[in-house]
Amino acid sequence: MKKEVLLEEGIIGKLAANNLKLAQFCGFNQIELELKSKTKEGILKELSELLANSPNIDDVDSVYEALMEREHLASTGMGLGVAVPHGRSAKCKGLTIAFGRSLEGVDFDAVDGEPVYLFFAILVPITSIHLHLQILASLSLMLRDEENRRKLMEAEFPQQILDFLNGQ
Repeated sequence: MKKEVLLEEGIIGKLAANNLKLAQFCGFNQIELELKSKTKEGILKELSELLANSPNIDDVDSVYEALMEREHLASTGMGLGVAVPHGRSAKCKGLTIAFGRSLEGVDFDAVDGEPVYLFFAILVPITSIHLHLQILASLSLMLRDEENRRKLMEAEFPQQILDFLNGQ
């Protein structure tokens, strides 16, 4: 099969989603079910702090800078109430994922112009380009599903978020 066909049919994204257990890159300390900020910058700061709870991250300020740098290129608000802020940092020792939820929704300049409720933040080392793209593809595929988004909105415990990240 040609590479174009694989990409066109989404086979690569489906393989990534089915084979990656993303919870290994996240933990209870990187999950917040009630983000407090009402602004894009505030949300990115909260997500930076969640990411910095990981032993993979040395410096919260570098996390925020990496997320903001990427956000200045184009909004990571993918629509459907979801945003996936992401970046690369020299202060990051390994792939790290954080999850945050805003029950009220935040204007995040999403492509559909709607508020964002669900946030997955991803930080990788500078050299981890391919892994970074694979994680983005996997999460994007999972978050397109309305039932998955509903489960995330109704989650009451961090373990439910980790279960979601493991495809359960």
